[in-house]
Amino acid sequence: MQHLLLVDETFDLNFTQEYHLSIQFSLDGFSFCVRDGLQNKYIYLFHKEFSGNLRFMHRKLKDIYSEFDILLADFKSTQIHYSSPGRMTLLPEGFFDEQHGQEAYELNLELSDEEELYYLPVKSYQQVLQMAIPKKVKHFFTDKHPGILIQNELVTQLSKNAKRASAHPLIDIQVFRNQMTLTLADHTIRFCNSFMYRNDNDLLYYILNVVQTEQIDDVRIQLSGRVNKRSPIYHQLRQYFKEVAITTRSTEVYYSYLFDQLPDARFVNLLNNYA
Repeated sequence: MQHLLLVDETFDLNFTQEYHLSIQFSLDGFSFCVRDGLQNKYIYLFHKEFSGNLRFMHRKLKDIYSEFDILLADFKSTQIHYSSPGRMTLLPEGFFDEQHGQEAYELNLELSDEEELYYLPVKSYQQVLQMAIPKKVKHFFTDKHPGILIQNELVTQLSKNAKRASAHPLIDIQVFRNQMTLTLADHTIRFCNSFMYRNDNDLLYYILNVVQTEQIDDVRIQLSGRVNKRSPIYHQLRQYFKEVAITTRSTEVYYSYLFDQLPDARFVNLLNNYA
């Protein structure tokens, strides 16, 4: 799916002041959706895949914004989320010092001259997420959407998982084109990391390795991203774990009938991030 555009017939560019805009971007691509606040209904979804590296992301964003004037319309609210597997790390609040943030980040990851560090609190777990973001990309969004704080998909997901915490640990897996982000949490974050993968066997290996290393007997598995109930990894995990679920869209909002054709859980977190 290189390109996707779903527009409900009720969408009206003259009423954007009653609409809510949500944007999500990563190396996998750029997506945005629009929710009609009066109907409490999603009526617009766009997605375009990227290929390449961080250096070209700014140029691709400029091309999309020049093509879709709607992105600069006057919306009731706007949210921006960055998905950054492999370009982020978590630190306990007590150890975080912004003055030495780069030193801490570079203990595990390399920060290029074209990136800058961005810090977001994960209040539910008393952690701070450090994420590297291309400077040109950050300045692009700051210019196009003044005053909007760029969020991170992982922070949002961790906050939601914390509210649904139970006695059983939860492994949350976000599946991207060739990377995955795996988080193991209960009342604390026990593990969080991103991995490159080539196939479903790689995915399974990383998941089972974390479970074995952390010595967990009873765990829930939650998947989102490029996965559906026909995916091999979904069926493989069900052979090892009792509770394996693919994250579904919230039932607290409505969706255009066009959204029924979405092939997987790639946009679930974007759609569930409504204000």
